[in-house]
Amino acid sequence: MPSLSDIRGQPRAIAALRRAIATGRVPHAYLFSGPEHSGKYTAALAVAAALNCVRTPGEGCADCEACAKIADGIHPDVITLRAEGAAQIIPIDAIRSEVVARVALPPHEGRARLFVVEEAAAMQGPAANALLKTLEEPPARTHFILLTTAPDQLPPTIRSRCQRIAFAALPPDVRADLAIDGEDDGRRQQLADRLWSAVASADAEAADRAAGEATEDKTDTIPVLHRVAERLHERARAAAMAGDLAAAAAHADGARAALAAARAVDRHNAHALLAVEALVRRLRRAGIGSAPRTG
Repeated sequence: MPSLSDIRGQPRAIAALRRAIATGRVPHAYLFSGPEHSGKYTAALAVAAALNCVRTPGEGCADCEACAKIADGIHPDVITLRAEGAAQIIPIDAIRSEVVARVALPPHEGRARLFVVEEAAAMQGPAANALLKTLEEPPARTHFILLTTAPDQLPPTIRSRCQRIAFAALPPDVRADLAIDGEDDGRRQQLADRLWSAVASADAEAADRAAGEATEDKTDTIPVLHRVAERLHERARAAAMAGDLAAAAAHADGARAALAAARAVDRHNAHALLAVEALVRRLRRAGIGSAPRTG
């Protein structure tokens, strides 16, 4: 789970968030605006961790139960709304079921509840109006973080009720370190896809080949592991929504293992191939790779 100190390339935005959290003056609604891949969503999760962290309140950590659940996408008080369907919109039904139905109740287990709206401009008029009613009378211990690349496309009534935090385009060196750009990004996604397929495969040789490809160039290994962790997070979220809590827990544990392997390679100079091979074995033993049940 990234903490506020882990957010790179956005010193002004993070400084403003730190001041608000340190003084206990976090507004009921933020609008994070900026280009794609500028860290808005990661920063939103870091705010959620800072407000709910048990071990390091105000900062967030990677180890406590609250931060782990936020990172795995299964914390009951941190809800993300995304565009849906072929039209890629956030429909009014999502606002009603995910926001309106929850805000009347106190947070389930955290100190604060956060709703994160990815690309808030994807809300249709009725959806935006439904959210506006909640923003006008925000309940206690509830915060909204709206993310957008196009703030001018949001209704003025929504913008006026949010404190805006501007995220700049990341510097080239940070983008390179995060593997955001170009052919490297596409190649690493392919390596992550092959590694994921190897986890579900009964072919041990295929798993060994995928691990070798993912670690042939050490600069690929960490981004590949992050992509595998993201896939595991998605599976954990889907399993939790389907009511399969055992699968959700297994995939969430796998995601933490993938991130731990990435940290070991990055910070402790662990042998990349051995770390990835150990991860693959662990995931295969846990039966990870098959689609979660849906009923």
